[in-house]
Amino acid sequence: MAVATFKPRKSVPAASLSLAKAKATLSAVIDGVEQKRHPVTILRRGIPVAQIIPFPDAPVPKLRGSMAGTGREIGDIVAPLDVEWTVGHE
Repeated sequence: MAVATFKPRKSVPAASLSLAKAKATLSAVIDGVEQKRHPVTILRRGIPVAQIIPFPDAPVPKLRGSMAGTGREIGDIVAPLDVEWTVGHE
């Protein structure tokens, strides 16, 4: 069985965002950095003032099997109910 090794990507240019836009969409910016693993530079009046980078030891979220064990069976949806009813007779 082959073991996958991490290969760092070549230099990826950091995306840049104005401070106002970053404030308005901070949650989405953080989500993008987490998922794409690319840094984002924050600009104030066109001058870089900060950079949001992914945490180096954070595991990359996996999609396959991420919902395993979260469902539960609460009953049979095919078996008839114990209650009698008729359609159209009220």
